Amino acid sequence: MEIEFENTKEDFKSYYKSHYINEFKKRILYTLPSPLLIGFLVAGQPFDLPRFIYTTLILFVLFIGIFYLLPYFISVYKLRKLIQTEPEYIGSKKLSITEEGLKFESTDKNGIWHWDSIISIDNNTRFIFLLMADNRFSLIPKNAFKTDNELINFIGSVQSEIARSGEPSKTLLNSVSKKPPYLLGILCLIPLIGAFVGLVFIILGISRFKDKWFTLIGVLGIAFTVSIYSSLFYAVEHTSIFKESEKLMSKTFLNELVKEIEFHHLENGQYPDSLQELIKKDKFISIYDPLQSKGLKSSVFGYERRESYYNLYSVGEDEIPNTKDDFYPKISKKLIGKIGVLNYELETDELKKE
Repeated sequence: MEIEFENTKEDFKSYYKSHYINEFKKRILYTLPSPLLIGFLVAGQPFDLPRFIYTTLILFVLFIGIFYLLPYFISVYKLRKLIQTEPEYIGSKKLSITEEGLKFESTDKNGIWHWDSIISIDNNTRFIFLLMADNRFSLIPKNAFKTDNELINFIGSVQSEIARSGEPSKTLLNSVSKKPPYLLGILCLIPLIGAFVGLVFIILGISRFKDKWFTLIGVLGIAFTVSIYSSLFYAVEHTSIFKESEKLMSKTFLNELVKEIEFHHLENGQYPDSLQELIKKDKFISIYDPLQSKGLKSSVFGYERRESYYNLYSVGEDEIPNTKDDFYPKISKKLIGKIGVLNYELETDELKKE
C-alpha cells in the first residue's frame, strides 16, 4: 500500500487546537472546583457574592490559559523551531508499508520509521497521527486515502505491526525520554495560582517524571505564594501606609453610605433598621469597614437607627465604639438639618473657610 499526501503548518495547528480542546474537556471536571474554591475563600465572611463571581471568572479564564492556550502556543513555537531545522517535516510525502516499518520519501529526505520506533496510531475527524518513540508525531490527512476501506486497512495494518513488534526498546525510549515542561514553571510566579501549579508540579515530578528539579520548582512555587501573602499580611498589620490607606477607604465608604441610606429613606419613607437592608436590593453597596477587615473576616460599619435619625460611624483602629479614634461621615454644611445623620464631620474645604 502506498499513500501520497502533503502536510502544511496549518494542518499541525489545526491538530493542536483539536487536541488541546479535548484535553481541556477531560480536565474541566477537576479544574473547575479550584476557581470555585478560591473564589469562595476570597469572598470572605460575610459572603461577598460580587467578589466571588468576578474572582471565579478571572481564575477560570486563567485556567483556560494554563490548560489550553499556553500548551497550544508552546506547541506552535516548537513546531516553528522544528521546521527551521528540519524543513522536510512538512511538505509532500510518499508513505508505504514494508516488513521493516513505514518507508517515507520526500523531496529533501528519505527514510524508514521502524515498527519498534512507532508507539501508537490514532485518528480524529481529519487526520491519522503516528506517535514516535522520540515524542514526535506525524500527521496523515484522511483525504489522502481513496476509499474508507483503504483507510481502515492502513490503520489495521499499522496497529498489527506495532503489536507484533512489542514495546519499543528501552534504550531508545530512555535516550529520548520525555522532558518535564520546565517552562510552565513561570506559572508558579503567579501568587495563589502558583501554589496550585506548584502542587501539580510536585505530584507529577514524583509520580510521572521522577525529576528532582521539576519537583523543586513546585516546592519553590508554593514557597513563593506563601512568602508573598505573608509579606502582604505583615505589611497590612504593621505598616502605617497601609493603615492610612485603609482609613481613607473607610471614610470614602462611610460618605457613600450616607447617600445610600438617604436614598432608602426617600424610597421607603423611613431609614433602614440595619445596613444589611441596603444590600438586599443592591449587592454592590459596600457596608463593610475596610479598617476592620482581618483576613477572611469582615465587619460592618457601626449603625443605629433612632426614629427619624440615625448614627453611622467607624469604630477606628482600636475596634472599640465610643472612643476617641471613632470617625463619622463628612457632610456639607448645607445639608445640616436636611438629612438624618446625627454625628458627622464638616467637609475639609468648609472648615478652612470658617
